[in-house]
Amino acid sequence: MDHIWVILPTRRAVSVFNRELADLTERPMLAPHAVAVDDFITEAADVQIIDSVSLLFELYDVFQQLEHQVEFDKFVGWASILLTDFDRIDQFLVDADRLFGYLTEAKRLETWNLQLPSGAAPVVNTPITSQYFRLFANLKAAYHRLRDRLTAKGLAYRGMAYRLLANEVEARLLDNPLYEKIYFVGFNALSAAEEQIIRVLTKAQKAELIWDTDAYYMNNGRQEAGFFLRKYKADGLPGFKDRSGGPGLGNTVTMGRSLTQTPDRTYRMVGVPTASLQAKLAGQLVSETATAGSHTPRTAIVLADETLLIPVLYSLSETVRDLNVTMGLSLRHSLLFTLVDTLFELQRTLVRFNDAGGEQVPKFHHRQVTKLLNHPFVRQYATINDLLAPDQPNELPKPLIDWLLGEVVSGKRAYLSSAELRALGQQDALFGILFTPWPDHDPTLAIQALYELIDLLRDVYREGQDTIEIEYLYLFFSLLKQLETTLRQQAQQPGAPAVTLRSFRQFMNELIRQTTIPFTSEGDSPVQLMGLLETRGLDFERVIVLSANEGILPQARKHNSLIPFDIAQEVGLPTYREQESITAYHLYRLLQRAQDVTFLYTTTPDAYGNGKGEPSRFLRQIEHELVPAAGGTITLHKPALRMAAGADRQDTVPLQVPKTEAIRKALTTYLTRTGIYPTHLNHYVSCGMQFYFQKLVGIREERDLDEHIGNDEFGTWIHETLEAIDRDYRLVDKPVTQDVVLQVLKEQYARVMAGRVADTGYNLLFYKLAEDIMVQFQAFQNGETASRGIKILGLEEHLTTTVPVDIGDGTIIQVKLGGKLDRIEQLANGTIRIVDYKTGKVELPSRITNLSESITDSADGKWDKIRQLWLYKYLLLKNNRTNGYPVEAGFYSFRSDPAKPVFQTNRVAFSDDNDPATYIQETEKLITTFVQRMFADEPFIMTTNTAVCTYCQFTKICGR
Repeated sequence: MDHIWVILPTRRAVSVFNRELADLTERPMLAPHAVAVDDFITEAADVQIIDSVSLLFELYDVFQQLEHQVEFDKFVGWASILLTDFDRIDQFLVDADRLFGYLTEAKRLETWNLQLPSGAAPVVNTPITSQYFRLFANLKAAYHRLRDRLTAKGLAYRGMAYRLLANEVEARLLDNPLYEKIYFVGFNALSAAEEQIIRVLTKAQKAELIWDTDAYYMNNGRQEAGFFLRKYKADGLPGFKDRSGGPGLGNTVTMGRSLTQTPDRTYRMVGVPTASLQAKLAGQLVSETATAGSHTPRTAIVLADETLLIPVLYSLSETVRDLNVTMGLSLRHSLLFTLVDTLFELQRTLVRFNDAGGEQVPKFHHRQVTKLLNHPFVRQYATINDLLAPDQPNELPKPLIDWLLGEVVSGKRAYLSSAELRALGQQDALFGILFTPWPDHDPTLAIQALYELIDLLRDVYREGQDTIEIEYLYLFFSLLKQLETTLRQQAQQPGAPAVTLRSFRQFMNELIRQTTIPFTSEGDSPVQLMGLLETRGLDFERVIVLSANEGILPQARKHNSLIPFDIAQEVGLPTYREQESITAYHLYRLLQRAQDVTFLYTTTPDAYGNGKGEPSRFLRQIEHELVPAAGGTITLHKPALRMAAGADRQDTVPLQVPKTEAIRKALTTYLTRTGIYPTHLNHYVSCGMQFYFQKLVGIREERDLDEHIGNDEFGTWIHETLEAIDRDYRLVDKPVTQDVVLQVLKEQYARVMAGRVADTGYNLLFYKLAEDIMVQFQAFQNGETASRGIKILGLEEHLTTTVPVDIGDGTIIQVKLGGKLDRIEQLANGTIRIVDYKTGKVELPSRITNLSESITDSADGKWDKIRQLWLYKYLLLKNNRTNGYPVEAGFYSFRSDPAKPVFQTNRVAFSDDNDPATYIQETEKLITTFVQRMFADEPFIMTTNTAVCTYCQFTKICGR
């Protein structure tokens, strides 16, 4: 068999073939040359396959000769698509001159604007559109020049090698004594180049074809799995024979009736909520088989979505000790890639601001900084190296990363410079590597930073002892070396393009996409973990298919090509229709000899749009076509996945918390130490659970930083500005001019907003709005002060008092009441006004019929403001701050015209004469009612008014 060749679809099939061949002999023998088809083509064509990055540079050189103004960064964006088109054109022996001539003419017709649909805009000749149409005009010349350049260097891309061998098959194979006999085994959809090679060889009786097919889809013209094989049989390719009459027809033809006549087969179709549950269920199925008996059936775990590889590996129990992983582990799905990708995104979002001296200072966006610092590798590095925050008074040492992230939020540092981040990072080497700006037009510094990052991460990997991640680190280092060498060689070429940071990232991502960790394991393991393509030519007793969802199996229909769909069909290039037929064949061929098959699919759409939450149409075909055609030889089960007890129970009872002794004790502490404020009462009336979570349990919403000014921060800024103007100018009789207002506004912005910039965008609009509001309102205040003789009595005063309340069993507690009054002023007629400023909308009830009932029971938002006026007035009266003058409380809302604002108030009184003593007495009765209700036996319960939940931070806890 020295000159016998066996060509198989995959290298895994080659390994299995050699093992099966060895089992057939009891003595050593010289095996035939068993190779995968890609290796065979490359060897027979006698060419070296060029790597993808070098191929991109070769194509760029070609286009630079054709179009001198081609920009390298833009070229990189579409060059990989064009190279894929070139590869397909050669594999399918398409007449390139005809195709590109056709395509050029079609694009020219577009510029004529013929038969435009109604409402469609005509094509306008601009520099961009001209460049677009020149691209298609240059495709023909680019294709031929690229092939000439590669041929001169003894290089080729994959499709080019196929075409070369197809055009020279007589010289390279027929007349070559090294190829005495060639067997093509287990193929389905042949490219035109493969078909031509096979036809020439079989016609000369130098090759034989061994198909693996089944009468079920061969004899059914509607079954897409047999589309290509029916075509080849009709076209006269040899090897198709029906062996249903028995085994006597020989072993080289395998067209049987396994799918419909093999007895005692079991199929299951199981829907699960999430992709991770698929992995756990697959692991459980394999473990149950492994422990059921001594014989472990040959099992294939097939991943239609190969990103599930790691979850499945971790889901297999320790009882599965003999496992073979056929697919590689993609570097793109590693934690290392997410770290590097985040680092590039940090650099991409770099913003340059002008400092006080007019110099541009590059700053990093806080969200990218936070994402990078929260990466597991960065946190593990900080832990291993004991990175701690600076010493804080009266506090235990805190992890550096947590402290730093807290400083970013508390300091409102929406953008941070490299110097700031290094200082916050205590000048550790990692912060210097991560937060040094990279120049846009020179990737050298980026490469150096990545090398330094790899050096630092070695200790992290060594400490974690993660073998897979260590392998990833080595692969990434090798990839970086390869990329650096390629870029250096290209830079030495005359007229070499300037590689920017953007194009460097694209090159790196292309290499990462192609890079995988090959698993080293035994090929004859009873459990095989593989993708659908790796199953070609292999048979298993048991098959478990994951992600059997529409949009994944088969993949969603996409036409990622510069060649339009109709033109691709016209010249014979494959489209998604052919790809779906190929996927169908792989699946049905896998089922032919399997006795036990389980399909797992998700019932909810995933976050990435890969799965639509519905089972694959192949599963519908199996259920409604294959199973009935099998005549009872297939038992189909569709079991429901049972979750843990109570996990799927929908709790329709409103969330509530009974008032235990511990809760009553916490309530007592809260009322006597913290005290009741207007907002606290509003929370209690609107929703008992909101009051419980916020005031008794002390749950706080996680602090986050937004570079945009929030509504609450805008209100704080306006309040601080108003207070500063009143305190520093009006109280001391200084004039309040427009320049004063703008200066104070600027000073308070720097204090309240800290590191948040207001130079551009949303913040700039907010700043201009604040300037307009303040200038107009202070002009109004100047007029009011002069015309009404307003005198300021107090600013931002925090008034408190206590009220004794009997909470039952003779227990009396001193309930604290408090409130912060924005401004207390007195008019010339003696009336004292409590002024509260609102940047939001204020709506007060038009009339008050029963003040006591409305304050205690109404959950309408309009009464929230009335409770505020009621308590403010009580606190001022209780603290003897009125000197017998009448008191009114109200709001200035800046949602109205700030030049002529209306003081919105409502008569809050318990008697017609508005007697202060009556007001205090009735208020303390209401407070007593409130407190006693808080201590009553009724539990804290969530509101039935879901409008209250709109802006509540506890909706996830309540399930709203």
